[in-house]
This record gives sequence, structure tokens and C-alpha cells, in this order.
Amino acid sequence: MTKCKGKPYASISLESDGEKNLTTIIQKNSEEFINFLHTLGLSIESHSKTTDFQYRSFTTLTLRTTCFKVDFNENFAIISPLK
Repeated sequence: MTKCKGKPYASISLESDGEKNLTTIIQKNSEEFINFLHTLGLSIESHSKTTDFQYRSFTTLTLRTTCFKVDFNENFAIISPLK
């Protein structure tokens, strides 16, 4: 991993309840986080296919390469993309 440089903008605060694991915080606030990513340029692509009476579908979420700054306090994790 390399250190990213830039200025934070358009931050989002996710409730953490003292949790310090970012993955857990994002999972608990997944809908709000995905909506935030959508404003940054999230691309959603869905495909479905039926073969021999079997239905298959999948969704691909693609986010342009972005570095994020994350700050934790007692109740929130503040996530900001860097520009």
C-alpha cells in the first residue's frame, strides 16, 4: 500500500458505537455507505441469465480508484475521499 495525498471532501459520518473495525462499521451502515459511494461515481451493472430453468443473476459494483481518510471518535467513523 502507498500513502495517498490530497484534501478530504464530501465526508460521511457512520455510527460506530465505539467499534474500531472499519469493515464492521460499514457492514452495519451498508445502505448509507453505498448511497454515499454512488455520489462519488459508483457504477452498478446487473446481469441475469436463465438456462435449463435455472435463473442466475449477479451485480457488479465498480468504484473509480479513490483514496479515503478515516477518522474515528467514540460514536462515529468519519470517512472522506481525498481529492
